[in-house]
Amino acid sequence: MVVPVELGELSAAEQQLWDAFPYGRVATPQSGARTVRAAVIRSLLLGARSAEPGHQAALRLHGAEVAGVLDLHQADVDVAIDLVGCTFDSVPSLSFARLRGVSFEGSTLPGLDAFAATIGGTLSFVKGTLTGAVVIYGVQVSGDLDFDWAHLSGDGRAEEMFGDRVAAVFGDSMQVGRHVYLQGTTASGNVELSGIRVGGAVYAHRGLRVEGMLRLRGADITGEANLTDAVLLNPDDTALDAWGMRAAELSLRPERVDGTVDLRHAQVQILRDDPAKSPARLRLDGARYTALEPAGVAGSRLRWLSQDPEGYRPQPYEQLATHYRQIGHEADARTVLLAKQRRRRRQLSPPAVAWGLLQDLLVGYGYRPGRAALWLLGLTALGTGVFHLHPATGGRSGVAFNPLIYTLDVLVPIVNFGQETAFGFTGNARWLAYLLTILGWLLFTAVAAALTRTFNRS
Repeated sequence: MVVPVELGELSAAEQQLWDAFPYGRVATPQSGARTVRAAVIRSLLLGARSAEPGHQAALRLHGAEVAGVLDLHQADVDVAIDLVGCTFDSVPSLSFARLRGVSFEGSTLPGLDAFAATIGGTLSFVKGTLTGAVVIYGVQVSGDLDFDWAHLSGDGRAEEMFGDRVAAVFGDSMQVGRHVYLQGTTASGNVELSGIRVGGAVYAHRGLRVEGMLRLRGADITGEANLTDAVLLNPDDTALDAWGMRAAELSLRPERVDGTVDLRHAQVQILRDDPAKSPARLRLDGARYTALEPAGVAGSRLRWLSQDPEGYRPQPYEQLATHYRQIGHEADARTVLLAKQRRRRRQLSPPAVAWGLLQDLLVGYGYRPGRAALWLLGLTALGTGVFHLHPATGGRSGVAFNPLIYTLDVLVPIVNFGQETAFGFTGNARWLAYLLTILGWLLFTAVAAALTRTFNRS
């Protein structure tokens, strides 16, 4: 086929690509003559050559230096594009294009603009180097989005859409049919994937390193989001923003986190983490999970619940207690709820703090019911012993004084054995009777408050 006049004479590398395209063959320019104009690539992709009979046309260019802007803005391309190990001197423009599949594997680019493009296959940057931002905002990818082992660097975007943000990846509102791969990826700048919809999993482990924010805010992930061994560094801000994320599984076992992890209102079926290595700042308010691996014991999880930089939030305690009850760990559930009440107490007024301390001492806010029995036994033994040594005098005819029954009569507000009204004391024994009455009412009130809290929770 005749080369379009506007392209002029083709170089040896361009001629090789021109000849290989209709057969879907790989064109690998020789060293020293590796330059291919972006205009030649564009011409082929837009129909300058057709497939040879019995072959599937494809643009497969390896190891070339691409000169000029590869402009496929709003183009409709039905052949695969493999630009492997190539070096670009300008940012390719793929915005609003409809493409079959694109690979920049091992290539070096000053960035990419693929805003709202539609990729009917995989979009790959495996082992690539991008010295500017990858703009894939609103892109629809039917296959995989693959950044494995890529090196990404951020730059600023002044457009209103990006809010003057600096990021290595602008990928909000994407749709990915299969998986997102970030294994071994290094990014200097934010990796922004807010609102992404992923039909498979997000594999962000095996050495992912983000110096900035990894943003999965509002993401909807059908499978797993795996952050095992990741390094997330954003010390003065949020390192992982997963606010409102939905996923079947979340493996949150990073190698290092320097910054806040925000899981507020996230919903996951299985949450895997290591409570011994939980981040210093962790926001869990509104987060919900069905299973927690490892569940551990309550003592190992209390620090996990106390790391919200905004202070006490009741919901994370309730969620963890609910999980423990569902798996039959009732004692751990009570421990968590007791810790919740103690943390809440720090925010109360002095009178409320005093009442809370008393409830804690007497019955552990109702989560240590055995304490009530111990207090009752101890006070009963004290009263019985003292009143036995110093029995009451007087009393109605035919009524004998009984130290045990008298003690129970003054100690338990809801019983009346007649001893308290029949007999009186003088001296120190009288003050003990008053004290037992007061303690009995306090104990009864604390138990009643605890029971009310338990029934309300149920």
